[in-house]
Formats: sequence, C-alpha cells, structure tokens
Amino acid sequence: MMPSWFSLFLDLVRGAIALDPQSFLRLQASPDGEAIALCVILLAAFSQSLAQSIILFINRVSPLRFVISLLISTLLFAFGWLFWGASTLVVQHLLFTSDASWRQVGLTLSLAYAPQLLSLWVALPYFGVPIYILLSIWTFLAFLTGMTTVLGIDTWQAFWCGALGWLVVQVLQRTIGRPINNVGRWMQTVAAGTPLMQNLQEFQRQVLRSR
Repeated sequence: MMPSWFSLFLDLVRGAIALDPQSFLRLQASPDGEAIALCVILLAAFSQSLAQSIILFINRVSPLRFVISLLISTLLFAFGWLFWGASTLVVQHLLFTSDASWRQVGLTLSLAYAPQLLSLWVALPYFGVPIYILLSIWTFLAFLTGMTTVLGIDTWQAFWCGALGWLVVQVLQRTIGRPINNVGRWMQTVAAGTPLMQNLQEFQRQVLRSR
C-alpha cells in the first residue's frame, strides 16, 4: 500500500514539475488525491520555511524555538494556499459562471505547488532572489496547466482566475487581513525569540553579513 502510494506521489510531483497535464487528471481521479495534495502543500511549506529559518541558525536559537518557529511558518504558508484557492474559486464562479468544485481547484492548486518543494535553494546567497522568482513563475505555470486541463477552460481564463485570485489575497492581506498577518508575524517572532526577516532581500543581506 505505502510503496504504491509513495510511487504515485513521486510520479505526480515529477509530472507537475514537468508541467504534464496528465498528472493533474491522475490526481483528480485518485482516491488518495486529498492525502497526496496535503503532502505536497506541507512539504512545500516546510521547504520554504526551512530556507527562511536559516536566520534562526545565524541567531543561534534553541532547538525547541527552531521547531516551533518552523511549524508556525509552515501553517502560515498553508493558510496562504487556502486563501488563494478560495479566492480563485470565487473569481471563477463570479466572472465565468463555472461549476468548478472546491476539490477540483484545491487539488489542482496543491499539485501546482510542486516546484516549491525546491524552495530550500532560496537560501543560497546571491542566487536566492532569482530562484524565488523562478519558482513562483514555475508554480503559476503549473497552476495554468492544471486549471486548463481539469476544468477544460482556456489558458487566458485560467490566467485571470489565478491572477485575480492572487490579487484578492494580496488586497485582503493589506486591508482587513492585516491584523491577522501581524498576529502571524508576532507569533513567529515570539517563537523564535528574535526578529525575523520579512522579505527575501533583507534575508539575503542578513545571511551575507553572517559569513
């Protein structure tokens, strides 16, 4: 059971990274689709959080604080996925009168995050920002591939669903969601016991200064 499940997981991740449309259809058809999607999101969140948490090593935080901070960062990443998926579904229904379900959009977006499994490389000095941009574009292209395949819509419709959904998330984070965002940052700082970098450029400068 486990070997076949793990083999399917690896095949789907490799397919999503290669922008293979069939991988998204296989995920939708799999009875383990939700579990696989959850693993992709959690592992992508963990990879990104681990890269950002290098600053914790630099500040020599305790192992317990490191683990707690890592878990909080992973959860915040997962919430970002949830809000992007929900806003994308809303845009899809409002602008295109689609009958897309949450399962279709949620699983598609989850597998589209497969390139983010490589987020650990963002911690590299000098190359971190270009890698971050590359992975973001890669993720969005995987999302477009999955949406056009699973929902049977054209590329531009999928583009506007994803782009406007992302824009809604950004607006909410800077308006009514600002208190929630601030609470998340406060939790990270309290858990780490030291102020954390809030943008990639600042993070890279801090890493370079520590060398």
